[in-house]
Amino acid sequence: MISTDRISTSTNLLCFKRGGRREMVTSIPLIASYGYRNIDLNFCELMNPVHHIDDTYIEKLKEYRKEYGLTYNQSHVPYTADYLSLSAEERLSLDALIRKAFIHSAELGVDTVVIHPVKGSIKDNIAYMKERLSELPSPCRLAVENMEREDEISTAEDLMEIVDALGPRAGVCLDTGHAHMRGLDIGKMIGKLGQRLIATHIADNHGKSDEHFMPYFGTIPWEAVTAALNAVDYQGFMTYEIMFFMRYVPEELQDDVGRLSYRVLEHLTSQTNSAS
Repeated sequence: MISTDRISTSTNLLCFKRGGRREMVTSIPLIASYGYRNIDLNFCELMNPVHHIDDTYIEKLKEYRKEYGLTYNQSHVPYTADYLSLSAEERLSLDALIRKAFIHSAELGVDTVVIHPVKGSIKDNIAYMKERLSELPSPCRLAVENMEREDEISTAEDLMEIVDALGPRAGVCLDTGHAHMRGLDIGKMIGKLGQRLIATHIADNHGKSDEHFMPYFGTIPWEAVTAALNAVDYQGFMTYEIMFFMRYVPEELQDDVGRLSYRVLEHLTSQTNSAS
């Protein structure tokens, strides 16, 4: 059963705002004020050509960890829609960003690093993930995320075949929003993954686009999801990836909605605890 101390959110909770973006270094104090103590570091920020992630930035994140009593439990590395279609130079550039995210994750004590599969075959993905895993500092684990389209890695069966070939330092990150868009039964998917499930991206939508809403604001059957998580005795974090939900919230309402987001995830976790 998932304890309420396993509540977590990506820093992208606040990365979008009216008129621009926020960096992690700006978002984290606000996120901590809403009650969150477990943080997923969104290193997709490295994809921004004018990002400020350097040694000073990382030291600031370390200070926040101590100042607010935080755990950086998870991270997300940069990605592209179709890695195999990139030129050799483009691949090298993205690979370098991923390695940088790996290094920063390890330095900040991250346990589980989430990565997107490539748009290709299971064989392609096993080869790609083996190379990435060889670059990931120990003891970090690699969590392969399910995607949302038919021509992408999206089903439990495909994910299981990939992570089983990678060994004990690899598992699956279930993105509930992606699974719902793909039309999958999320509860059954969780049951198939079982102990291979080591991370989550919790988000809701209406099954058509990746809206990244809070739970209960879309059409995912959350009671079935929480029952399935309980049935497999999921021990990982319930981690939000709801960056679009806060995108258009007026500044004066931001804190209210931020606190609501924590309360909603707290409720969802309590349902997991009480599911039978």
